[in-house]
Amino acid sequence: MELIPVKTRILTPPQDDLYEVLSESLPVLAEGDVVVVSSKVVAIHEGRCLPIEGTDKEALVAAETDFFIARDYYRLPLTVTHHTFLGAAGVDESNGGGYYVLLPEDPFASAHNLHTHLTQKFGLTNLGVVITDSHSGPFRYGATGVSLAWWGIEPMEDHRGRTDLFGRVIQYERSNLVDGLAAGANVVMGEVDEGVPIVIARGVPRIVFTEKDTRETLLVSYREDLFRVLYEKFLPPNL
Repeated sequence: MELIPVKTRILTPPQDDLYEVLSESLPVLAEGDVVVVSSKVVAIHEGRCLPIEGTDKEALVAAETDFFIARDYYRLPLTVTHHTFLGAAGVDESNGGGYYVLLPEDPFASAHNLHTHLTQKFGLTNLGVVITDSHSGPFRYGATGVSLAWWGIEPMEDHRGRTDLFGRVIQYERSNLVDGLAAGANVVMGEVDEGVPIVIARGVPRIVFTEKDTRETLLVSYREDLFRVLYEKFLPPNL
């Protein structure tokens, strides 16, 4: 598998044209490629930016999060949005040029739109799009990539019913491919001044392409989550 970086010009908040940048910078795509795109450039394309001056960040974060977990030992709460633990609900100042850059309002709709545009532009049948952000996880320093949305691919590989090297039948195991792609692409994208908001994953093993909306294949409702014991007392009744 290859992870091919796509360096672009700077997309400038509060709004810029990602599709123009794709036309300028994206090489010819091939059948079976997965295009991994930073949520930041998608959000800038959609005008999801607010000037830092005069904006109440705490109120903005509260408005953007599904729910949050207060921490008396730290100045900011844990925030959950789009089924993901994200710092400050994804509201980011880095590479914002004096603006807060939010997340895309509906990342799956954004991924669907990009998928439609790219399949039509390159005349492709099998293509994936993944929109990513970076976040920190428990018990670890540092950030890794995580998928916010995807289109055109099955996000998981199901191993149930297969046998391992010693003939044991697999009963539960499934692989989260889409977050693995996001994490790998994030290493290539970088976090600061690399200018690589797009990565092409080529030759992804065992990837399955589809036209269906597959979010429910991967995303677990908060109430059914095996890890809900860690946060359930903070869940609002509507979630």
